[in-house]
Amino acid sequence: MPASDAIQSDIGAEKPKRMSPKHLRRTLYWLALDWVHLQAVFPNPPKTEGRTGKVQDYGHPAEWASAKAAEIVDMMTCWHDYLAEERSERQPRRKRMGVNNDGDDVWAYAVNHKQRIVSAWKYLEPRCEMLVALVDHDALRELPDLHYGIRRALGATTPKYTLPVPCPSNDCGLRTLVRVQGAGQDFISCDACGYTIKEVHYPFLIRLTLDAVLAEVA
Repeated sequence: MPASDAIQSDIGAEKPKRMSPKHLRRTLYWLALDWVHLQAVFPNPPKTEGRTGKVQDYGHPAEWASAKAAEIVDMMTCWHDYLAEERSERQPRRKRMGVNNDGDDVWAYAVNHKQRIVSAWKYLEPRCEMLVALVDHDALRELPDLHYGIRRALGATTPKYTLPVPCPSNDCGLRTLVRVQGAGQDFISCDACGYTIKEVHYPFLIRLTLDAVLAEVA
């Protein structure tokens, strides 16, 4: 192919759409907190007149919450596994569970959900730029779609819930940090002193929150 044709071809080729690393990182923040919320509260999704969908198929609120919490863990672990393999780094540990009907080995992740969510979040959060460079926007969209689906289901009945960590303000320190969510808003602030957490501090805050949850269930 002539060089001029190759240049024209490159110019005409549509580049794959990429998700913003900032958007991906914020989504990981919210999914981690969604998991904490679902584990701690097991809320019942609101039921409205005429609503249809899978939320109504569960006979008990804890069943829906458990299923969504497991979906968060599985999705984040899969992305952890994918990126670690691409970068030739240590992947989430698996164990052999047996064989299927075709005689193939069946493998499962070797640690529990609590360890997997912490491991996935700590691995992915500082590598968002790397992940968005490897994967196009449409493939990663399942992450924010999952978060927004959970938020829509919970929003009407649980617009606010308390996180199990103290307020970082030097003048407060009370365990009154809450996540506020609703139409067009999703942020973390202190109910006692009004201090609002800056987004730049979310990684540290979520790390503390996940560590606190693990300590409580240990």
